Amino acid sequence: MSAPSPRKRRRFTKQASTRSLDVVPFTSVDDAAVCYVRQSHYSDESMSSAVQTADTHRWCNAYGIPMVATVEDLHVSGDLEPEKRGGLKEWLSDRPPIPWKTLVVPKLDRLVRNVMDALSLLEWLRARGKRLICIAEGIDSSNSMSEFLITLVAAFARMERERMRERFRASKAALKDAGRWGGEGHIYGTMPVELPSGGWILGLDPYAVRILHSLSTMAREGKSVTEMCAWLTENKIATPRDRQLQLGAERRGEDPATVEISGKAWRATSLRRMLADPDLVEFGIFEPAEQAEISVRLDERSRRKSRGSNQPYPLSGVLVCSECLEPLWHRLAHQKRTGRNGAAIEYEYRYWQCPSRKHGPSMRADEVEPLAEQAFYKIFAMVPVRERVILPPTNHANDIAKLEREYGKVMSGVARVQSAEDRVRIMNDGVKVLADIDTLRALPADPGGVQWVPTDRTWKQELASLTPEERRLRWLELGFAFAVQKRADGTWSAGWRLPDGWQEAMPELAHWHDRIGAGGETVEVTDLLNWSAVGSTEPPTSES
Repeated sequence: MSAPSPRKRRRFTKQASTRSLDVVPFTSVDDAAVCYVRQSHYSDESMSSAVQTADTHRWCNAYGIPMVATVEDLHVSGDLEPEKRGGLKEWLSDRPPIPWKTLVVPKLDRLVRNVMDALSLLEWLRARGKRLICIAEGIDSSNSMSEFLITLVAAFARMERERMRERFRASKAALKDAGRWGGEGHIYGTMPVELPSGGWILGLDPYAVRILHSLSTMAREGKSVTEMCAWLTENKIATPRDRQLQLGAERRGEDPATVEISGKAWRATSLRRMLADPDLVEFGIFEPAEQAEISVRLDERSRRKSRGSNQPYPLSGVLVCSECLEPLWHRLAHQKRTGRNGAAIEYEYRYWQCPSRKHGPSMRADEVEPLAEQAFYKIFAMVPVRERVILPPTNHANDIAKLEREYGKVMSGVARVQSAEDRVRIMNDGVKVLADIDTLRALPADPGGVQWVPTDRTWKQELASLTPEERRLRWLELGFAFAVQKRADGTWSAGWRLPDGWQEAMPELAHWHDRIGAGGETVEVTDLLNWSAVGSTEPPTSES
């Protein structure tokens, strides 16, 4: 039996690192210092720019190192990378304004609050023979322990930053749960109100509320967002951001007219987002039905603009599809013919159709529009007109806040009185104010809603004095719509859709109960119309 052949030893190739480890040792020859100061907020007095500057200058003078510059980054977050900061970035380059070798900071968190940023900066300094001095921590990056200390301190600085954020978010949430204002921005129409016991709540800004009510009226009358922006800019109405600056000046006791504002024009996208903000309903500035109507009107204008028919017709937005309830689209068709005399004659036809093109064929405008008018007079001619008044909800918070401020003013005079009689009188006045506050708090919250106020006019009299465009806007304002559809077999379905709250607004329609749909929204009147008026000898069938 032959002996086994010896096994060959495997040879391994060492994989070398491609990372550059070149380090230029720091030398004190031609040493020069750049003192760096960073401050997150101008009002932060614990580490103000003056204190930081004094500390860095004191260290340079103690060690006899000349200072070439003092760099300040004020109102800059510590999370921002050092090479991206406005003041420091030009010094952290290979071609600084003046050569330097030592970067002096009072504390490491003034320079970085991130471990990766700290190590990246440390590697950059070492590759160029520079060093970092952190006075509070006693760190000198030119010795061997610097990397460990900088990593450790930067990690603690990062943890401290995260804890600060957690405390900030927790305090904001606690203030919000308590109904208080925490100093952040607030929606247009509100303003911070200081409480006598301390703290702030959000109340209503009368100036901005008047503007919002004007915008609501314009939107429900059919104005576009662009037209409303032009009106706001033309009347020099302050934008939401500028209004917050003015209110801030008032809280500081300054004249709002002296505040420097941006003066920017209103933007359509921002205005549309502002009008649809649900907080406007929560604060009682808009009623839910009112805000929903604003959104519908603005969407209707957008749809007309997108399909190239921004100019409304007498029944634009009033005619809707019976199936999808979307506003019908208006379409023009032109046809050229040659007359007997050889002259070219062009005919124009108007049509209404479902925007999806799925629910029936197009309908001739000279058929549909007379039907809608005839049906309206058939149903509502002798019905009295009732105006819709929107009552905003309220929980009496603003009135209570006013009384609390009044109570604080009254009780502030107790310490200044000289006689016992005056003190008793002021205390009695305070007790009366507290009683009024308790009374308001005991009142139930008013949910608001819609109230219909009767007038002395009927709908026949109302429409007789209006132009076609005014009549269209009047119908849209109250929520009327004529749902109509021509089916493929030639039959029709038509009926007027009633506005929300029609039971209170039009109790006279009770005798139409047998023709009101199961949902209580549409009065079917197809078989009652005079179809011969539009060229038909027999009324088409209708499916209720």
